[in-house]
Amino acid sequence: MSQCCNGDLVCPCPPVGLIDVVGKKWAVCVVALLGRYGTVRFGPIQRCLSGVSPATLTSTLRSLEAAKLICRSPTDGPRGPVLAYALTPSGRVLYDRLLPLADWLTDRTPRFEPRATRSRMPQLNQG
Repeated sequence: MSQCCNGDLVCPCPPVGLIDVVGKKWAVCVVALLGRYGTVRFGPIQRCLSGVSPATLTSTLRSLEAAKLICRSPTDGPRGPVLAYALTPSGRVLYDRLLPLADWLTDRTPRFEPRATRSRMPQLNQG
């Protein structure tokens, strides 16, 4: 940790700019989705995260990619190669660190339901 709060204290702040990426409205949802389901294409990500616009999702994916938390790569689609997204090793570490936070949230709010229902989630890698 670096000294950023004042000369006497070690600041617990994350590196400059990281909170700007992870703090975006959909960023943690994308990391969680990719952490759970692996490589996923844009369309299924958008369908799972109901309410996110294509422009917002594109911006979020680009920010996460620029931060080296996700990577995009070509994968075979029904009509030829398409881009798919997956966590990088750093993104996997972030996902693993988010799991206890998700557990804490679930324990505190037992009626919490994710935006995407579990019945829709397993279909992500299928198109």
